[in-house]
Amino acid sequence: MEFSGQPIRLGGARQQALLTILLLEANHVVPIERLVDAIWNDAPPASAKNQVRICVSGLRRLFADHHPEAVIETRASGYIIKVPNGALDLSEFGELTFRGRAAGTTAEAVELLRRAISLWRGPIGSGLDSRLVESLATKFHEERLSALEDCYDLELKLNRHRQIVGELSGHVAEHPFREKMCGQLMLALFRSGRKVEALELFRSTRRRLSEEMGIEPGESLRELQYSILNSDTPGPGGPEPTQLLNLRVPPVRDKISSSAVHSPLSISEYRKTEDRLERLEREHARLRAEHAVFKRAISLWAKFWETQA
Repeated sequence: MEFSGQPIRLGGARQQALLTILLLEANHVVPIERLVDAIWNDAPPASAKNQVRICVSGLRRLFADHHPEAVIETRASGYIIKVPNGALDLSEFGELTFRGRAAGTTAEAVELLRRAISLWRGPIGSGLDSRLVESLATKFHEERLSALEDCYDLELKLNRHRQIVGELSGHVAEHPFREKMCGQLMLALFRSGRKVEALELFRSTRRRLSEEMGIEPGESLRELQYSILNSDTPGPGGPEPTQLLNLRVPPVRDKISSSAVHSPLSISEYRKTEDRLERLEREHARLRAEHAVFKRAISLWAKFWETQA
């Protein structure tokens, strides 16, 4: 942890969990029962509340020695830590994302969102065995990913698809079930002239969702695939990003480019083709499994005859 650019050495896990909760709920009273839950989950000792008071006293001494402006105050029901505006990265993150989302489709909006995202230095509460900290950390982690997706939406609208392909690829690999990010990467790849990779990303995402989650991609991602499959324009004239990946199938163009060798598929034809591909994939998987069994049988048969020789 840092305060005004200076590292603070905290005590053990209890003190760390207590301070984490106070900071995540800065400028609000945190009931002592909530602090007990944060430190011991569902198994607090009989002396839990007294140990919380000892942890608070230790933090107060630490702040008094190094950062007297940091104040933990006692209230009737618990404790509150007073943090001035701009002193906490999380509050600064919230302010910057709010300003970025209000700035429209502009380079300034991208810069504000990028500044907000850069404040993250790692997972909140990393290493702490606290379900409450983990729950709050998940909420803020989701807000970070949402800010990233908003930023990519803007950069796609500003035709910066080539600049974000590498970064987006890393995030999609880390979060393969976030369909919006997958769609943004598909669009960035397509606009960069990598249509085959964009369609392969959809197939791999669909396969992963089916095998690991038992679901199909959402309608927006399927419509984006249809748009890419039937578009000849890899630049800004192709599929457009919209907020929350609410992507529409673009209207059929009046003129078909000279590179097109047939008209775009209709929705029904596309779905029939998609069904055929699914059947082929299942058949391919079955044949691979049978081939593996056959190879195993041949290997065992060969070893048997070696022992008879």
